[in-house]
Amino acid sequence: MRQVMSRQKFKWLLYSVLLLVFSFCSFSYAAVYNVGPEQEYSAIGDVPWESLAPGDSVYIHWRSTAYREKWVIGRSGTPSAPILISGVKGPNGELPVISGENATTRLALDYTNEVRGLIKIGSSNVPEDSVPAYIIIENLDLRSARPPYIFTNDRGQQETYSSNAASLYVEKGQHLTIRNCSLRDSGNGLFIGAYGGVTSDILIEGNRIFDNGIEGSYYQHNTYTAAIALTYQYNYMGALRSGCG
Repeated sequence: MRQVMSRQKFKWLLYSVLLLVFSFCSFSYAAVYNVGPEQEYSAIGDVPWESLAPGDSVYIHWRSTAYREKWVIGRSGTPSAPILISGVKGPNGELPVISGENATTRLALDYTNEVRGLIKIGSSNVPEDSVPAYIIIENLDLRSARPPYIFTNDRGQQETYSSNAASLYVEKGQHLTIRNCSLRDSGNGLFIGAYGGVTSDILIEGNRIFDNGIEGSYYQHNTYTAAIALTYQYNYMGALRSGCG
């Protein structure tokens, strides 16, 4: 009887140890990426956008010159651990500027429709295609995605933006928050596609959206958006660029 009890205690002890080891190994810390002067990463393209995980944060620090870089966001957070892309303001409250003019693309990425946006969300080969979700983009000045501006794509080749390019182009996504950003000097300031009803739950809050459009055309807008459960609140909507319909 004593031997049987000893074996049972051993089994429970072994089970408890294995459970503790498994729990420890499966726990992971969210990563923080700081980009900018005197930061760990000097360029936005140094961030491993293709492998962001729930809870990861990318902080882009203000500097006196614009970042000239573009990329795709194709990863997802969770309701309790969203992926955060946040600008860190300058000494006088300046937003970090990300310009599409002569921008370069991280070569580790591989995605379609590069001519359509400065920052793109959804539809990529690297990272693997999915419906990006639970993403927050805030405190960034996104500008200059339109002709005649050119950029270097993910194959290292030069291309010109299309007339309907956007400062922020959402091809598909869910549970996205876009707040306190400036979207300007592009074909469309913000473009969100319904993607057959896939795109949903978007909050557009406290942004300044102005000075977009293409001269002589009325097909481009400050915002051109379609999604299920799309909320605009507390935004400033300004005039289009001079000569735009």
